[in-house]
Amino acid sequence: MIAKLNLPLNCCMLLVVFIAAGCPVTQSQDTPVDELHMRTPITGEKYWLYVPDQYDSDKPMPLVVTLHGTNPWDGYHRQVKEWKALAEDKGFIVAAPKLKSSQGIIRISRSMWYDDMEEDEKAILAVIEDVQRRYRIDKSKILLTGFSAGGYAMYFTGLRNPDKFQMLVARACNSDVEMMRDKIQLTDASRKLPIVIFWGKDDSVIVNQSWEAFEYLRMQKCYSTSREEIRGGHLRRPDLAYQLWSQYLK
Repeated sequence: MIAKLNLPLNCCMLLVVFIAAGCPVTQSQDTPVDELHMRTPITGEKYWLYVPDQYDSDKPMPLVVTLHGTNPWDGYHRQVKEWKALAEDKGFIVAAPKLKSSQGIIRISRSMWYDDMEEDEKAILAVIEDVQRRYRIDKSKILLTGFSAGGYAMYFTGLRNPDKFQMLVARACNSDVEMMRDKIQLTDASRKLPIVIFWGKDDSVIVNQSWEAFEYLRMQKCYSTSREEIRGGHLRRPDLAYQLWSQYLK
C-alpha cells in the first residue's frame, strides 16, 4: 500500500556500489550467491535476479517478473527471496526490478507520478530484455505480477504492452482507475490478456481498490479478467500466483 509520508527523498536513498554497468552489483556477505543484484548495461536499471540450478541453456525457461510494494515495508530484493523456492522447484527464472512509483511517497502532482510510472515501464521492459540477453527465456511464458503498490506499475506496464506477457497476477494490489483511464489505451490484445486479481477478505484497503480494478476492466470488455477472494489480510502468496499461472504453462 502507498503510505503518506512527508519525508525528503534523500531519506529513502540506498547507497549501492557497482562493479560496472551490465555486471552484478557487489554482494553483501549476507546475500546468498545465487541471488544476483544486476544492472542493465545501457540504462543502468537495477534489479535482483534468481536463476534455478536446473537452468539449461538448451531449453527455454519461463520468467517471472515480480514488482515490489511500498518501500521501506517491501523491496525488490524481498520479492526475489520469496519466489526463489518456487523457482527452484518449478523451474523458472525470477527478476525483480526496482520501481520509482512505489517508493512510499505520495506525489503532489499526478503528472509527476505518471512520469514515474513511465520510467518504471521502461525499467521493466529493459530488465526483461537484459534477462533475455543473458539467458534463454521462453518469450511466450512471461508472468508479470505485482504485490501491493507494485500493482500500479503492473497494470500500467502489462496493459500497455500485452504482447510481452502471458498473464498478469495482482497480489493484494493497489490500483488507480483514473490512471487507467488517463494513460492506458486498451487494445484487443490487452483485452484478451489473462488477468487474475486476488486479495484477502480482511485486507480493508485493498478490497475496494481490487474491486474497482476488476469492475473497470470488465466494463472495458477485458473478459479474460477474473478475481479471487481468499482468507486473510494483506497477502503476498507467490504460491497462489504460480498456481494460477501454471494453468497457462501447459
